[in-house]
Amino acid sequence: MSIFINETTYYSEADIDAIADTPLEFLRQLNGLCIIDIQGHDVNRTRVVTTLIHGNEPSGFIAVHQWLRKKTKPATNMRIIICNIEAAQLPPEFSHRYLQAGQDLNRYFSMGKSNVAIVERAQQIKQAVLAVKPEAVVDLHNTSGLSPAFGVAIDDSEQALDLISLFTNKVILTGLRVGAIMEQNFSAPTVTIECGGAGQLQSHQLAYAGLTKFANEVSIFDRHANQVDIHRHPCRVELLPNVSVAFGHNHLPTADITLRADAEQLNNQLTPEGEFIGWYEGKEKLPLTAKNEQGVEQFDTMFSIQNGYIFTKQSLQIFMATTDPEIATNDCLFYATLEKN
Repeated sequence: MSIFINETTYYSEADIDAIADTPLEFLRQLNGLCIIDIQGHDVNRTRVVTTLIHGNEPSGFIAVHQWLRKKTKPATNMRIIICNIEAAQLPPEFSHRYLQAGQDLNRYFSMGKSNVAIVERAQQIKQAVLAVKPEAVVDLHNTSGLSPAFGVAIDDSEQALDLISLFTNKVILTGLRVGAIMEQNFSAPTVTIECGGAGQLQSHQLAYAGLTKFANEVSIFDRHANQVDIHRHPCRVELLPNVSVAFGHNHLPTADITLRADAEQLNNQLTPEGEFIGWYEGKEKLPLTAKNEQGVEQFDTMFSIQNGYIFTKQSLQIFMATTDPEIATNDCLFYATLEKN
C-alpha cells in the first residue's frame, strides 16, 4: 500500500543546478514533502506557494519548475511547498488525485494533531507555511474538468483580491468550509488559484505567468482588486450517499443519475434558467443535495425535474463541473452560485 513518506526535503538556490530539464524528470527526483527556499532581494519578507496538493493537478508544479529553471532572483524570499509528491508519482504520473482512494489531502488541514499519515502531512505543510510568517500565500490547483481559470477566497479583502488578480479576474467568494489549506489562518492573505483544466496548455501558461508576477514584483498589493468579477456564496452540489452517476448523451440505465456528456462546458459561461443538465427516472425525490454556506438545502431553488429531465430553475454560475465519475462521487458534482436573471 502506498503511504506518505515521513520526511521533509529542503532545497535552496544551491540545488537548482541539479533540477532536471523536464517537469516529469523533476518529479522523479523528489521524495516526500518538498520545500524549496529561495532568497529574495528583500530578505525581510517571504511569500509562499503551495502546489500539487492533488497529484493530478500539475500546472502549479510545471510553473514552479519553469520559474526555478529561469534562476531569477525574486523580489522577496520565496518558500515553495510541493505537497503530495507521492500521489503524483503513482503510475502513470500526474494521474492520481489521492495517494489512497477517497483521501483528499485538501480536506485534512483543519484537523488537530493525529498519528494518521494524511493528517500529519497536512500539519507539516501548515507548519512549513507558518514558520516563515508569510506576506501572502497562494495555493495552485487545476480544476476537476475543462474550465476557465478562477480564484477562490474566503473574504473579499483588497489584498486577497489583489493576489487573485495576478492570475485571473474571476473570483469565487466562499463561506463553505471543507478543511482546505486556503481556510487556515496564516495571518496573511491566502487564496486558491484554479488554473483551469490539467490537460489545457493555457492552464500551465497562466500558472507560470501568475507565479512570475507573484515572485518577482516588489509590490503585489497595488493592483486591480476593484476590477475582478466576484461570484458570491456558492452551493456545493453533491450526490447523496450510495447514489451513482454517469455522463452521456442519453439516459444510462446503469446509473441512478445521468448528467450530460458535455457537463464541463457549463463551467465556461453563465448557465441560464431552464438549461437541461441531465436525466433522472427514479420515482423518489432527486437524490442530490445543494447546501449553502449555512448548511441550508437549496436544491429545490436551483433545479427542477420534469418528466425525467433535470433543468435549472434560476441562472447559475457553475464551476468545477467534472465528467470524472470518481471525483463526482467522492467529492462533488460541481459548485454553483445563484445569479440574477
